[in-house]
Amino acid sequence: MIRVLLSFFCLLTLFGCHLEYGELPAERIAPISHRQPVVTRPIPFILQADGKEWILDLRRVGYDGIDPTTLDRDAFDRWLRPIERKLYRPPRSAHFRDRVLQPHQYGRKVDRQEIEAWLDVIHAYTDRPLRVPFIRLKPSITTSDLKVIRQRKLGSYSTRFNPGNVNRTHNILLSTKAIDHVVVDVGEVFSFNKVVGPRTPQRGYRPAPVIVRGEYSEGIGGGICQTSSTLFNSVDQAGLKILQRVSHSKQVTYVPPGRDATVSWGGPDFQFQNQLNRPILLVASVRGGWLNVSVYSSDDVRYRKQPVPAPPKEEPDTERTRPFEPNAQPKNP
Repeated sequence: MIRVLLSFFCLLTLFGCHLEYGELPAERIAPISHRQPVVTRPIPFILQADGKEWILDLRRVGYDGIDPTTLDRDAFDRWLRPIERKLYRPPRSAHFRDRVLQPHQYGRKVDRQEIEAWLDVIHAYTDRPLRVPFIRLKPSITTSDLKVIRQRKLGSYSTRFNPGNVNRTHNILLSTKAIDHVVVDVGEVFSFNKVVGPRTPQRGYRPAPVIVRGEYSEGIGGGICQTSSTLFNSVDQAGLKILQRVSHSKQVTYVPPGRDATVSWGGPDFQFQNQLNRPILLVASVRGGWLNVSVYSSDDVRYRKQPVPAPPKEEPDTERTRPFEPNAQPKNP
């Protein structure tokens, strides 16, 4: 028996065998592989919004079906971008239409941050429809802003005109209506030419006296410079920042000398900026041979009123005319 035991221990020593309880020989331990089989079936990523559906097979952007880091995020972004553009809705500020308050509308944009978080655990967001996440966009001017925008009058100016000059009066009425109840937001630049638009017969403007190269002449839209000049004096009194103003080549008689603002389509413009802390409202009206423009805002507006010279009290002379020069640049007085 002793001889048999000695032989057994010799064999153990010869083969270097020194097993412990629960241990397997190293050659019998299967190596662990980090490579997994690639999923061959489609891996649909499904977005839904507004009754529409977009489906992307994630294999097309590199996803192996198991490891989220295999997904090519740049390729995914190229797929998502046109969907974003299609679903984007800009916010719309409250405004006035024919002096009636139109409520604001919220906008929206796709919540990219939430979708990026989905990609980190993309396996949890496949094979089922997903509602597109949105961020709500608030407009800069809300309905409540406009409900209080006439609490304080910042500036006001009135000029006289001859109602008997029918065409000129008609042009004043058109241009006055164009600027009436226009809201200018904080930091926004107001352009008279942009707001009023082209002065053409197709838009209802008529021939009336204009100043061309220092002389009165006949041109389409004559009279609107009285609207722009009245507006200039009103916003100047309100302390708003004047960005662009050009005087006529000939003195006009409906405002004091140097207080006019000539405008022409494709030529001089009158521009100002609302540098105040609150939106402003322009209110323009025509009545009994007087054109008035006032500037309003809410009670919490911070502004500094400026003195402006009073308008002439006598009726201005706008009847003098000469033959219209077709190659001249009209400046509608």
